[in-house]
Amino acid sequence: MKQRQCVALIGESEWCFNASENLLANFDSAAILWVSDDNAIKSNCVKPKQVKSQLGKEFDAVVFDGLTELSADSLGIVVGTIRAGGVLILLLSSSQQGGLWAKRFNAILARYSVDNPLFHTIRQFEELPNLETLTSQTKDYQTVGQTDAITAIIHVVEGHRRRPLVISADRGRGKSAALGMAAAQLILKGKQRILVTAPSLSTTDTLFSHAAVLLPQATLSRGLIVLGKSRIEFMAPDAIIEAQPEVDLLLVDESAAIPVAMLTKLLVHYSRLVFATTLHGYEGTGRGFAIRFNNMLDLHAPGWKQHHMVQPIRWSDNDRVEEFSFDALLLNASAVADESLAKCLLTDCNIDKVDKVALIEDELALTELFGLMVMAHYRTRPSDLKMMLDRDDISVYAMRYQGHIVATAWLVDEGSLDEAMAEAIYKGTRRPAGHLLPQSLLAHAGLIDAGGLRYRRIMRIAVHPALQRKGLATSLISTIAKEAESDKIDALGISYSIDNDLLHFWQVTGFQVVRLGMHKSHVSEGRALMMLKALSTEGEQFVVKAKKHFSGQWPELLCRQFADLATEQVISLSQMLDTADINLSEQDWRDINSFANDLRGYEFCHLAIRRFVVTQLTKTQFLSLSDFNQRLLILLVIQEKPWNKTAGIVGKTGKNELVTSLRQAVVELISHGKGEL
Repeated sequence: MKQRQCVALIGESEWCFNASENLLANFDSAAILWVSDDNAIKSNCVKPKQVKSQLGKEFDAVVFDGLTELSADSLGIVVGTIRAGGVLILLLSSSQQGGLWAKRFNAILARYSVDNPLFHTIRQFEELPNLETLTSQTKDYQTVGQTDAITAIIHVVEGHRRRPLVISADRGRGKSAALGMAAAQLILKGKQRILVTAPSLSTTDTLFSHAAVLLPQATLSRGLIVLGKSRIEFMAPDAIIEAQPEVDLLLVDESAAIPVAMLTKLLVHYSRLVFATTLHGYEGTGRGFAIRFNNMLDLHAPGWKQHHMVQPIRWSDNDRVEEFSFDALLLNASAVADESLAKCLLTDCNIDKVDKVALIEDELALTELFGLMVMAHYRTRPSDLKMMLDRDDISVYAMRYQGHIVATAWLVDEGSLDEAMAEAIYKGTRRPAGHLLPQSLLAHAGLIDAGGLRYRRIMRIAVHPALQRKGLATSLISTIAKEAESDKIDALGISYSIDNDLLHFWQVTGFQVVRLGMHKSHVSEGRALMMLKALSTEGEQFVVKAKKHFSGQWPELLCRQFADLATEQVISLSQMLDTADINLSEQDWRDINSFANDLRGYEFCHLAIRRFVVTQLTKTQFLSLSDFNQRLLILLVIQEKPWNKTAGIVGKTGKNELVTSLRQAVVELISHGKGEL
């Protein structure tokens, strides 16, 4: 197959667009995609924010408008839609005063353009190259990798149960096509129902189109293929989790864009699954996802299999445009190899605040630093690199071992809001960009004095997987805290999707819980937990106040907004909060005792029992209860879940059995928590 090409046109807007039309004069206009915020220029034009809608499609040419601002994420997407022999035309401004990211991007583009007939950098009014008119160059046969993948998928259905398959590939390797062809072959073998899920229906267009080719007699509609009593159909992940339909096989495409919590539920319920994920792409999520997901697979399905697809199908091997996108957008960023760190000790490492200007001149260091973030975080995109390099309010710290970056943290300064702005945020009339910590504490927690403090928020932190749990992160945070204190920062802050291991880590490093988000993240399926570490006297006073405020609301929130919070998280958070200021009356104790040791109904004693459990939930004595009793008290008394739902969760037959268990739990709580009646 022919190699793909790239033409960068540098000049004023009108010239760039006219030059693009001249270059593509002999191309089929239906096979050209224009990407620009000015989408009135062509009928087949999409805005950069809309390019995800083009995933799975193929074009002979893409004209990408980067004249005003070049969207790194969008460019990463459209590069994968250009078929073999096609051309990427980049429109760049000669007067653009770009930051460090643009400086690096332009340097890489210039390097690729030297003595390379496939890359052209043309400045305004320079002679344009001749581009050959294209016909489709996409392979119309299966690669060896696809054939092997199809065989492996079919084996999931015909082999042993609970042997899920994970298919990984870079973009353009025919992964989705292989899923579709395998699904069709299984239908021809007599299977009744193949269920397909993905982040969106449009993501599966390629899968369904390739399945349809092998099933010419089937009835087709978007997201559904029916042949007799057999069907291949799409269903959203949350809908599958809710309905739990019976299937012969569940195919999960682009798994890295689905929360691991959702994938875990699918894995636990279904015994025959195939997960497919992209390793390098417009989001650098594949490897970071793989680390988390593989650990989950080891836990729930230790017999899982893996298949990696290497050979491209949409373009030729060693494609220079793919190589350029990997380099320019750091889609291939990777941390230092494990073997280079075999003798690394904390005492051998040093920490420095990174000079970003020097960083873009050190490609190895930049790759290692960004590679750590890709591995550590669920969603890391090319735009994150641009943000880190170009924003002056973001600082970067790195821990190095023998010159290699083994840990890093990105921080942003927030706060110091004037009184008028703080009051407007508090009242809900203003929502300025940035300032996550003070805005949330003002608008959501209702702490009117939150705006004037100076915060330094840890946006991202990552430690090399081979060196985790060896004190590197703690040492890095200690250095960051010392320098922040010298910079007159009032508090370090962190906001992350709640996780028990992370919660323990941040608690050990001196951070206090001040807020838990009401809504779940669409990315992680978890709530954002906000924690602060005071660095000044004013900061200490505020953190104490914020923690007390949250502690006071905690019991009521648990039976309302947080009624679905996992019991393990309820316990972990409660143990970090202040004890409720509740004095139980003599009547309260009579009610508690009459339920625990006599036969009074729970409904008549509920309020007294709840007040008692609330006072004990934040004390270490609560942890002395059996795990079952801890869970039962939280589900029934604190979160006030219905009897039938609680019975299903804890494995009891109904209310009568639950009441008996609850009496025993209250008796145990009295013996551990009060010691007297």
